[in-house]
Amino acid sequence: MATSEILQAEARERPRMTLVAIVAAVFTLLGSLVGRIAAGAPPDNLPAALLFYHDNQASQYASAACSVIGAVAIAIVLDFLYRATRARNPELPWQIRPLPWIGGIGVAIFTIAYQIALAVNVTHFATHGTQTYEEARKAVDAGVPPLFGLFVQLALALAIVLISVNAMRAGLLTRFLGYLGVISGVLFVLMFVPIPIVQAYWLGALAMLFAGRLPNGTPPAWQSGEAIPWPSPADMREQRVRDAEARRSGGDAEDVVEGSAAARGEASGAGSAGARRKRKKRR
Repeated sequence: MATSEILQAEARERPRMTLVAIVAAVFTLLGSLVGRIAAGAPPDNLPAALLFYHDNQASQYASAACSVIGAVAIAIVLDFLYRATRARNPELPWQIRPLPWIGGIGVAIFTIAYQIALAVNVTHFATHGTQTYEEARKAVDAGVPPLFGLFVQLALALAIVLISVNAMRAGLLTRFLGYLGVISGVLFVLMFVPIPIVQAYWLGALAMLFAGRLPNGTPPAWQSGEAIPWPSPADMREQRVRDAEARRSGGDAEDVVEGSAAARGEASGAGSAGARRKRKKRR
């Protein structure tokens, strides 16, 4: 496909991707906030937490639904960013492209399956048995294998990291957005913060990028259709040195010109004075 055709296709797709990125940001954030806002924080005791979950299942279903929508939207955004990056860097490995779908769709499937299994087990726990800690542990562990959830989370996190880095190298993402994407990918696995504020901010920034609303403007690689890598710190230092030398050399040249002009002015002034003295002597 020619470069002009690629740019036209991206221009048609970017408004839709703006909306999808907004959906991804909002629903990723709501997936963590809905349950907390509607029902509050669960107790620290596991049996009490399961009973709390049983009494507030509607809010948990809403939270899971938001997480599912957010995960699928993230996969769509990453796929668009991958295709834009590969159009400018054909050497980008094709093996990266399935990762967003494996991760995003996998997280959605795991969330749905886990919620169904947990709802069945919690209902049994709340209505039967003695509600001991051992029974609570069995209710939580039964159902979907946790390794599957970890696998799809890793796939999604790896997709975010790899696509962010390669898009930054191609000049489609600013350095800030590229590094923030790496941090967001890591936080999808290592949840240091229970609320995904960083991930939501990154997705919102991508929406602004796709809409052409970034404060510093859209990176030029989106208009050229070619990779325009950002200069490295060493290149930036060398450019600053060259600019400083150019300014100094320009200043020296101006001094020379001004000195020559002054010398010519003095010479012309001296010549005029000598001519006036000669005319006086003739008189």
